[in-house]
Amino acid sequence: MVLVEKAILSLLLREGTVPVERLIKILRSFKESEASVRTSLSRLKKEGFLESRKSNKSALYSLTDLGKDAIIFKNYKLLMRERNWDGQWHIVTFDIPEKLRYSRDALRKKLLSLGYGTLHSSVMISPYDKGAEIKETVKEYGIEDYVEFFFAKYEGHKNIKDLVPKIWDLRWLEREYKKFIAIYEHELEELKMSVEKGDRIDPSYAFLKRIELNDSFSRIISVDPHLPRELLPEDWIGFKAERVCDEYLRFLEDLEKEK
Repeated sequence: MVLVEKAILSLLLREGTVPVERLIKILRSFKESEASVRTSLSRLKKEGFLESRKSNKSALYSLTDLGKDAIIFKNYKLLMRERNWDGQWHIVTFDIPEKLRYSRDALRKKLLSLGYGTLHSSVMISPYDKGAEIKETVKEYGIEDYVEFFFAKYEGHKNIKDLVPKIWDLRWLEREYKKFIAIYEHELEELKMSVEKGDRIDPSYAFLKRIELNDSFSRIISVDPHLPRELLPEDWIGFKAERVCDEYLRFLEDLEKEK
């Protein structure tokens, strides 16, 4: 579901029955045009998520039960993982024949989702023990004979921090976190200045902005392997991005409480 449609459903869940003019006004704050709002309303109604009625020449919209069930709110903190590390490495190796390519791809996808990095083409590694979850996938696809599990301690001559960027794409993560900070740190400062000047911020705007913020940060967090601090640069940009996100969310929550 595209952002504008999720915003409409979320706003209706918060406020109940809402005139179309208010929906348009709020979503204009998110740079959505009147045409896109009306198109989304029409589509959501046609698909059974919304119902409408006329009142004083204005269309009033509300959620159907289907619409209520369709809304999923993200909380990025549910995607966060502990960074405690005992110095051991957990390794999964696999040699799955081409005829079982689908199963091989499913295993690799599972490993990546759990934060494993690629040491070699069929050797994946993590500082955390996720063996139990991986073994469930291995059993599900019937590939037990092709997958092995090891744990080890690195004793090479290199600094382990120098190896990390070769195993995980930290550059991509760094770019994503920097983009997040560039957008939302500036936005937060502007919002704070508006409040200090006495401008009233619509609580429903704050509510929708909080949803946007969680969605945006969750997108990055979901592919972050949450490496231990010992393996990351001391000034790792991900920690700053998390602080910006938390500060912005707290500020928005305060605005939501205001009448």
